[in-house]
Amino acid sequence: MKKLLAGFMALAVFGLVFGAVAAYQGTPGPNPEVERSATPMAYARGMGHGNGGMMAGEGTPYMGLGVKSANLTKVSVDPAEVTDYLVQVSVEEFTNNRGITVQKLIYDGDYVGKVVGDYNLDELDVYAAYETLNGVKVFLAHDGSIVGFVLMK
Repeated sequence: MKKLLAGFMALAVFGLVFGAVAAYQGTPGPNPEVERSATPMAYARGMGHGNGGMMAGEGTPYMGLGVKSANLTKVSVDPAEVTDYLVQVSVEEFTNNRGITVQKLIYDGDYVGKVVGDYNLDELDVYAAYETLNGVKVFLAHDGSIVGFVLMK
């Protein structure tokens, strides 16, 4: 019994020492592909560089998956065209585990965007639009703050 207890204690001490060494990695070196000041989880928690966590630095919207939108082309869209598109979209509304209303936007059976908050789609403004591989991603704003997006194919 004493050998078993001593073995568990040695394993625990080894685990603590190895874990401490593994956790301390020192100062990260420069990597131009990774922005260290804001990780994807920081954006998910709303701790991004501004406007509700959906913005990356320099005022460009955060596109998700750790990708900064610096290489995307900003395009202009007609707000009336976006409004007409939003009229055709069906909304699946639910409340997440934090009590926040999320509106999932569905167009022709495909998920095309979401709005976080209890907003009417006709009261949202176009904040910015970017050309992506799948279509034009339009960021929707309410009172100057981005609250969602819609992908116009």
